[in-house]
Amino acid sequence: MPSFSLWTSAFAGFVRTRQALSYVQRARRKLTGRRLDGFEGSVPRAIPHTIWIYWDTGEASAPPLVQACIASWREKNPGWTVTVLDRDSAPGLSELPMAPGDIAVQSYADLLRLRLLTRFGGVWVDATTFCLRPLDHWLPMLAQSGFFAFTWTAADRWFIWPNVPRKITNWFLASEPGGAVITAWEARSLAYWKGRRVPHVYYWPHLMWDFMTLTNWKFRRGAAALPQIGCFGPHLVHDHVQNGRDPDRVRAALTGGAVPFQKLRWNWPAPDLARATEVLPELAEYATPSPSASLSS
Repeated sequence: MPSFSLWTSAFAGFVRTRQALSYVQRARRKLTGRRLDGFEGSVPRAIPHTIWIYWDTGEASAPPLVQACIASWREKNPGWTVTVLDRDSAPGLSELPMAPGDIAVQSYADLLRLRLLTRFGGVWVDATTFCLRPLDHWLPMLAQSGFFAFTWTAADRWFIWPNVPRKITNWFLASEPGGAVITAWEARSLAYWKGRRVPHVYYWPHLMWDFMTLTNWKFRRGAAALPQIGCFGPHLVHDHVQNGRDPDRVRAALTGGAVPFQKLRWNWPAPDLARATEVLPELAEYATPSPSASLSS
């Protein structure tokens, strides 16, 4: 005989409720002839094959590590167009209401990525991200809703503690042009910056995302479609530099296929850069720090 317990009885009631709802829906369909068709909302979206990168003073004058990062995106993604913008080329393309020199370069880059993805779509990567796997190998599945960003999940939020709590990150963003999520994020961000020169906090775009998920139900619905892929994987090298992990274990994680790129720092001093190179040998030829360059993001 089947075993009986309080929880199995509750489960049986749960099953019967679901079945009853299904019967009601079937009866309604027969009476009305109405059939659900969610194809347009469910069909996987395509992300334009453009990679956007910004370095304020230009690629040619960027620090060696930044140049290595940019080169990694070109090497791993030959079928994509890599567009590197600077303070001279970005304004004409983006037509933002402020110039690069009007606000801090980090804040300008925060707005620039939202504008470019809203208008043209594609992928934004910070100039300090080093590509390990081609985008075509992993991005289409994650961005099939038309938007993707990495999130600080409960499992990896310890890495940013005790900094400002935040859900989203923006050093990697992928979007279709004119997507609902990116368009709303851009519009609210531009409204926030109207007449403003200094944000309330460095992480203002991340907190804007959190605020919008609380106050805008349409935005919250779009954000809910985002796959929850944690931010710690792209910070494995950073964590090793900071905390001195087992190099073999970090190298195994980097080459295991689950980590598509690494978020680095352009201004690591020589000892930190050497530790990063220990687990990411591709950086060996760029192991001379260049502390005099201008920060972009």
